Amino acid sequence: MGTAKGIYVVGTGISILLSLYLYLSGRRESGIFVGLWAPTVLNLGQTLFEDDDES
Repeated sequence: MGTAKGIYVVGTGISILLSLYLYLSGRRESGIFVGLWAPTVLNLGQTLFEDDDES
């Protein structure tokens, strides 16, 4: 896994951990909102790298 791809994976992990923290600390709506970032970050990374591969 390249460094740039790793950034997206780490960003996804941080999003999940932050979401869990917020949800379990009683800020459920914020936790759910942040939890929706994880698939968005992964899809963004996948889309950017697929575009690079086609060029």
